[in-house]
Amino acid sequence: MNRFLALVVLVFGFRLVCQSAEPSIRIATFNIEDFPKDDRQIAGAFTEISALEAPIVGVQEIMDPRRFEHAMRERLGADWQVTFEPFEQLGYRHTGVLFDRSRFALVSSTFHDETKLDGRNKGVLEVRLRPEAGGAVIRVLVVHLKAGGDGREIRARQHEALAGIVAAANRSGDRVVVLGDFNATHDVEDRADLAKLAATSGLHWSTESLACSAFWRREDGCPRSRLDHVVAWSAGTVSVAGACATDGCDWENSCPLYSTQISDHCPVIVDLD
Repeated sequence: MNRFLALVVLVFGFRLVCQSAEPSIRIATFNIEDFPKDDRQIAGAFTEISALEAPIVGVQEIMDPRRFEHAMRERLGADWQVTFEPFEQLGYRHTGVLFDRSRFALVSSTFHDETKLDGRNKGVLEVRLRPEAGGAVIRVLVVHLKAGGDGREIRARQHEALAGIVAAANRSGDRVVVLGDFNATHDVEDRADLAKLAATSGLHWSTESLACSAFWRREDGCPRSRLDHVVAWSAGTVSVAGACATDGCDWENSCPLYSTQISDHCPVIVDLD
């Protein structure tokens, strides 16, 4: 009898663990350079997005949100939805979150101004999604920090502002993921800011080991950069798509056609537990 009771307890406990375990979720970020540049870019970008098999994708540099949404529905299907900042300005480099409505329901969206600093920089888009399969809400924070080597001081201030936004998000009990184009140009200072963001927030710098995510088109060749990052509730497993996957991360004499036809950035993917 004791053995029977022990077996019952073991089976019941195993079922509870299985029920409480939340499935792995694939999330991606993709800076689609000045979208839409032309029809070829539109087709190529959505071919990339479709191949990611990620039900949540943060995007940056969307200069025509309506055209993006139209292309999304045409190429990904009616189940997909996209949320941008609460304003629309043709020619402005918008950030957004697209997601598969068969798997996630939109809870809310918010825009944080703190990282705009003097008003000439970009804020942070926050989108909260509830998994249809159950589990805690996912709070996605999409960033696009100041670009360039000379933008380092501004990025440092943006990181300070971002830390406050992330701290507030963490207090919600949601699963928090911060992703996007951090423009981490400086391998020492910018990466130190990313490490600090993860350490102070209790999140994981999921993309710390990423070898490259972008191409730098220059007269003396095509060096790669690690501009795009993900900081999340789980360390997860990271991978990169696009020409970063097919052409690699070594300096080449010229950039791949992908960098001019689709984007100078590659999609970055994380599988989070």
